[in-house]
Amino acid sequence: MRMRGKKNLIIKLVVSLVISYVLFRAKWQSASFGTSVSENPHQVWEFVSDLNNAKLLNPSIYDFYITEHDKGNYEHWEYGAVIYETMSFIPILTNVNYADFTLKTSPNKDLYRIQSTYKTCFFRYACLNSKSEMTFSSNVAYGGTKFHETIDYQCPFILSWLCSRELTHQRNEWMHRLEKIYQN
Repeated sequence: MRMRGKKNLIIKLVVSLVISYVLFRAKWQSASFGTSVSENPHQVWEFVSDLNNAKLLNPSIYDFYITEHDKGNYEHWEYGAVIYETMSFIPILTNVNYADFTLKTSPNKDLYRIQSTYKTCFFRYACLNSKSEMTFSSNVAYGGTKFHETIDYQCPFILSWLCSRELTHQRNEWMHRLEKIYQN
C-alpha cells in the first residue's frame, strides 16, 4: 500500500511538471504591422531612430537610457539602450527591456532599416526575447513613406492571448501616433 502511494505521488509530480512545462515554456510568435505617412523615408527613419522620440510614439515607455556601446557611422550605426515601460492592459506591471539597435541605409539611400533585439524582463528574472525589423521606403503610389515592421517574440503558451493583445494594442497606438505626427 505504501509503495502504491509513492508511485501515485511520482506520477502526479511528473504529470504536473509536464503540464507546467507546456503551459509556461516560451514559444516564438510573429506579427507584422504597416502604415504610410506623407514625409520622406529618410526623415521618418531619423525620427524613429532617435530614442528621445520613443515616448512620443509609445506611451508605455516612462524612462530609458543609452548604454555605453554606441558605434558606427551614418550608414550603419549601432547602439544599446535600457528601456522601462508599463503594460498597456496591466499598468501596474512594469518591465525592463535590454535593447540593441542597428540602423542601416541602403547604398542608394532609398531604403532605411532599424533592426532591434530585446530581452524583456519582468520582476528582473522572468525574461523573454524578441526581435524587430522596421523598413522605411518610398511609397511610389502616393508619395511619402511606406513603413513596415515585423516582430518575432517569445511568449508563454498560457499567456499567448495577453502577449498578442498587448503587442497589437501597442503597435497600433505607435502607428497611429506616427501618422498623427506626419499629418498634413
